[in-house]
Amino acid sequence: MNPFVNIHTHHHNNIDSKDFIEIQNIDFDNIVNLDVFHFFSLGIHPWECQYSTDNELQLLSIVQHLDNSNLLAIGECGLDRACCSDFERQKNIFIKQIELSECNSKPLIIHSVRSYPDIISIRKETKAIQSWIIHGFQGNEQSAEQLLKHDDIYLSLGDVLFKNETRAKHLLQIIPSNRLFFETDIAERNIVEVYEKASLLSGITIDAFRKEIFDNFVKIFGDI
Repeated sequence: MNPFVNIHTHHHNNIDSKDFIEIQNIDFDNIVNLDVFHFFSLGIHPWECQYSTDNELQLLSIVQHLDNSNLLAIGECGLDRACCSDFERQKNIFIKQIELSECNSKPLIIHSVRSYPDIISIRKETKAIQSWIIHGFQGNEQSAEQLLKHDDIYLSLGDVLFKNETRAKHLLQIIPSNRLFFETDIAERNIVEVYEKASLLSGITIDAFRKEIFDNFVKIFGDI
């Protein structure tokens, strides 16, 4: 049986079970404890793009950990038009992380709020080829369709399945299974609950989701 894949979580769960694969998002404050994590991501969140000295040190920290085989992705990084960080600075820091992604063949896990057109524009400008996973996607169908026009952009669903069932049903209809992930993000729920909810809303079996999403994981990260 294929494992449940939790593409993005801020909680430390299930890492000792072969039934689960999860990518733990690491805060820079917890970077000294990396040995306890199986797979993890490390990146500068757009909310943190306020202090130049801190950001430069954070970029250096990412570089220093790129040779860790358990660092699967850079992120979460991205753009957020609803936060107080200067947007041009956010773009600058995001592009620097894209450069690290491209040079080191690491996918990106992306936080995007009111910024999907910006994400698409930067994808084109940078000519990025690495996979980008838009985590916690809650956009409308038009945004989903625009993002999915670009190869190797994936959409990850989590909270929207529980908070906006009508939108979630539409998204599950239009997001191809080979471009889909599920996540728990900051929620305390288990990833199994997310798969169960998606199955209930879509009519697709949990086993089918397990196979399809695991196949996506292997396509991006390899058979690890």
